Amino acid sequence: MNKFNISDNIFMHRKRIGYTQQNLADFLNISKSAVSKWERGNALPEVNYLGELAVLFDISIDELVGFSPQLTKQQIRVIYNDLAGKFSSENYDDVLNEVKDYAKRYYSCYPFLTSLAGLLVNHLKLVDDKEESIAYIGELIERILSNSDSLHLKEQMVFFKALLLIKENRHGEVIELLQESTLPKLPVRTVLAQSYLMDGEMDKAKSALQIEIYENLIFMMGDLTMLMYFEMDNDIESIISKGTAIDNAFNLKKLHPNTTLNFYLTAAMKTAGDKEKSLFYLKEFLISVKNLSKDYYLHGDEFFSEIDDWIEDFDLGRDVPVNKTTAKEQLIDSVENNEAFKDFKEDIEFKNILHNLKIYLKED
Repeated sequence: MNKFNISDNIFMHRKRIGYTQQNLADFLNISKSAVSKWERGNALPEVNYLGELAVLFDISIDELVGFSPQLTKQQIRVIYNDLAGKFSSENYDDVLNEVKDYAKRYYSCYPFLTSLAGLLVNHLKLVDDKEESIAYIGELIERILSNSDSLHLKEQMVFFKALLLIKENRHGEVIELLQESTLPKLPVRTVLAQSYLMDGEMDKAKSALQIEIYENLIFMMGDLTMLMYFEMDNDIESIISKGTAIDNAFNLKKLHPNTTLNFYLTAAMKTAGDKEKSLFYLKEFLISVKNLSKDYYLHGDEFFSEIDDWIEDFDLGRDVPVNKTTAKEQLIDSVENNEAFKDFKEDIEFKNILHNLKIYLKED
């Protein structure tokens, strides 16, 4: 993605005023080849020519160079996906420097800085020495917390800050940071839905309630998975039963397979003493992976019929913000080299699950 649109703008405005490349070269007292290089993007005009070009075209210099300190959501998505792809194929430090360049350029575009902070948090696992990256993420977090007026962005930054503190084993600070978040949540969307209803906007009310339910389902499945993984409840079967019921009731394996694959993998690990049960949950995990790997994007369904516009409005759009190469390797490793499944290595059913897992991820 070009940082400036100056090449296209010189070409477009030259055509608009009816100048040839030679006319423009004569006006600026330069060679025609210099103008040609500008328009092809092989060179940029020196600073002293920008004012003359702006005067000739009757536009501002900002319009000429095509620069805006704020990015659109679509631009944020394009840059995010480009950088995420580079993290999986290029040198980590080189991509980190590119992230820093982008952040410096758009240092007042707080939704963009938020996406960069999330990008770096998601890819910390790719670097052994995390100190520089964590320090830089911390800078972005403090920048947004200090300057953004958006409560939503600030809430995300507090969450990212907590994740970084956890990675540094500073758990007391996490508790201090988040303890106020343990207060009962206000039913904001419920009140919003009531207001929409009173205003005669049924579709918006329905959408607000569906979003509330959707978010709570995802969070609930994540919490059940954590309860199970850390064995905070002695009745593992009861937790699995509750999560399975939620999955079946809302078809979460199709709606949000990233959530169910974590749940069922954990269920398989915690029931490894009963091979039949464990393999059953591994098959449910496999179905989730298959659903996730078939060009999956965030979406609603027959029940969640009014949430697609809300999802589309995400800064990163419908795409799941993960590095696919890294995620594939982790998913395969989570089964193939999982200590919980060491006694299943020679089991034909387990081998088939692992084989199909590799096929699904290879086809993705």
